[in-house]
Amino acid sequence: MQFSDAFSKKHLIIDGGMGTMLQSAGLPAGASPDVWNITNPDAVRAVHAAYLAAGADVITSNTFGSTTPRLKRITHKPAELAAAGVRLVKEAIAASGKTAYAALDIGPLGEFLEPLGDLTEEEALAFFREPIEAGIAAGADCILIETMSALDEALVCVKAAKQYGAGLPVLCTLTYSPAGRLMTGETIETVVAALEEAGVDALGCNCGVGPEQLVALLPRFTACATKPLVMQPNAGLPEYQDGQTVYLVGPDAFASEMQKLAQGGVWGLGGCCGTTPEHIALVTKLAKQD
Repeated sequence: MQFSDAFSKKHLIIDGGMGTMLQSAGLPAGASPDVWNITNPDAVRAVHAAYLAAGADVITSNTFGSTTPRLKRITHKPAELAAAGVRLVKEAIAASGKTAYAALDIGPLGEFLEPLGDLTEEEALAFFREPIEAGIAAGADCILIETMSALDEALVCVKAAKQYGAGLPVLCTLTYSPAGRLMTGETIETVVAALEEAGVDALGCNCGVGPEQLVALLPRFTACATKPLVMQPNAGLPEYQDGQTVYLVGPDAFASEMQKLAQGGVWGLGGCCGTTPEHIALVTKLAKQD
């Protein structure tokens, strides 16, 4: 099964939050979720299984932080974690008996490129290359670049995916403010134009905002994008209670707003921080009604 077949679907259901799900399963605050691919694979596999049962067409690997800059105090290497992460997705899909795609998840490096930071483009390209090559070798069906807040880093990651990704489809979502700007100031329109020129196969937004804010921003995406759109919001805007970040939009309210995105032409529908298999199950149900 080729991921290119997914582009013929009216809607593609992507899974939801991973880090917050693993924290619920006992991952200590501040610990690397990716390490559980090696040390607690059953917990990671269980999250994948829950999203498959919820109806997700795409299961993303637990590899958001599997890059050298994010593993400075960890003995496991990016390639090891990326390969293990993709293998767990493939195992969960096989065990479910369902048809689904394994997406290699790539997140930001956590450091700014020059001139805002010290990281050169060549260094960033090499850092992204490690998990990309390992994840592809492990059997990924596509590459999902997500939660990028700087356009220059997103473009370097797309370049790495194109250069080392064995021709697999590349999806890229960035994190916008409710006003439709990146942390580094670029607008939706600027980002969409740059990503399409870079050759991504689908693009959109994840994290940062809830579904209600994305519904408000959607007309700006549809006005300038020619590629399929992917939207994976948080379960609302983050709030702080008792020293912890919480997301208070429940499955019903979340799915209701996601249905509006589906009706507005969004192809890839999923969730980010605070979303659960219950959120995705209702998104699956309502998307089928569109």
